[in-house]
Amino acid sequence: MKAHLLLLALPLVSARAISAQGSSCIDQIRVPAVGQWAEYQAVFKQQEPYTMRYAVIGEESRGGKALKWVELRMTGNKKDGDMVTQMLVPGSAAELGDVQEVVMKPGDKPAMKIDGPMLAMIREQMKKQSFLTDLCKDVTLVGGETVTVPAGKFKSQHFRSAKYGSDSWVSSKVPFSMIKTVGTDHELTLVRHGDGAESSITEEPKSMGGH
Repeated sequence: MKAHLLLLALPLVSARAISAQGSSCIDQIRVPAVGQWAEYQAVFKQQEPYTMRYAVIGEESRGGKALKWVELRMTGNKKDGDMVTQMLVPGSAAELGDVQEVVMKPGDKPAMKIDGPMLAMIREQMKKQSFLTDLCKDVTLVGGETVTVPAGKFKSQHFRSAKYGSDSWVSSKVPFSMIKTVGTDHELTLVRHGDGAESSITEEPKSMGGH
């Protein structure tokens, strides 16, 4: 489960304000507008490629705080199987630890709502994911470049992270801003993007607590 949460947070760290300086960088990273989505071809640890689609599928307010439903849909992953993970989170990556709900649907199995002690554990995991802040501190701007991917040709900013051994190309012209990222054990390439995203889960999730 932890791996899926890390993947869900991955594109949020590459949003358009990564070029900001100092401690304000993480505070400026925002979740895209409702309905926006971006689909990638992904390869992790030299496994078979599969598809990852990030989307914002809804929003709501709780306790006076604006929240958004962010969905990661993974398909064609032979090792872990197809998976849909949805998280209700604040609009800033700095507040991902304040996740309010998590819903997961593995393959054809019923969708499950994670609550109780398990949700509390996930919150702690998200708060401890220091790579969000570290990535802002350690990223170096290489310069402006035009990069071509299956989704098209984009004028982008090329960033390099010595800490994580990765290169990323980002553009504010696409949802989640990520065009391409390449590292020692991963590669994500934008295949397509658009608007009008809806939830991939159509059933009512069951509580993992049996309620």
